[in-house]
Amino acid sequence: MNSAQRLEIDLDIGVIYTHERRYMTPLVDSLAASGNGLAMRLLLVDNASDSGVDAWGDHFRQTTVVRNDRRLGYAENLNRILTASDARYTLLLNTDMVFEPSEQCLAKMVRFMDAHADCGLSACRLYHPDGSYGYPARRFQTLTTVAARRLPLGHLSHGTIARYLHCDRSQYEAFDCQWVSGCFLMLRREALADVGAFDEQFVKYFEDVDYCLRVARAGWRVMFNGGTYAYHFEQRASKRLFSADAVRHARSYVQWWRKWGFAPRRVAS
Repeated sequence: MNSAQRLEIDLDIGVIYTHERRYMTPLVDSLAASGNGLAMRLLLVDNASDSGVDAWGDHFRQTTVVRNDRRLGYAENLNRILTASDARYTLLLNTDMVFEPSEQCLAKMVRFMDAHADCGLSACRLYHPDGSYGYPARRFQTLTTVAARRLPLGHLSHGTIARYLHCDRSQYEAFDCQWVSGCFLMLRREALADVGAFDEQFVKYFEDVDYCLRVARAGWRVMFNGGTYAYHFEQRASKRLFSADAVRHARSYVQWWRKWGFAPRRVAS
């Protein structure tokens, strides 16, 4: 495929595969059917998996496979996708996502970005398989937020968590927010050029929060689009207070605090 053909791509979709095989076919099939009218390409990162990604290579008209010779961290793999992408928009996805083809989420998200030329990064509504809402649009965490989410504080935590999750806004609205969940990030090509790569110091967790802040500091809007949705089979390994993932989450928050402080500025000084 020559460079002139690549420039015609509306949307590059980046997926990292290590071992969650059961999610891949539903994800890839539903993606391919959710962008009518778009020129789309699937960017598959084979993160030194045991089984490979060739089984999904023909599900898209255009697929590029990026193969790692060793397993990389999440932010490193995201950067592999960004390096391979040259579409107008790049969508970064977790493997545990699935789409409703009749909803045409990808087509609606591209139209949303086209209509908001100053939006550098956006996300849609997210639901869990049981139909509960995933609250993808969030405010930056504070120590109070961390305590409210991690400790059994009962009703004392409700107001803090509600503010953190934008519970005062309708899930069907479009609005600016401080960050959105990294399981679904749609990025504009020009914003990527301004912001650059993900910070690989965040091995796992907070790489999405960090990137959203950097997008805002580069002068772009970070937006939530309530006009469409996807499903996230969220596992929240970090939810267990004394789990290894909870420790990683805490370390990443410390890294975030060291980098930006407790009250990060969204506009560069």
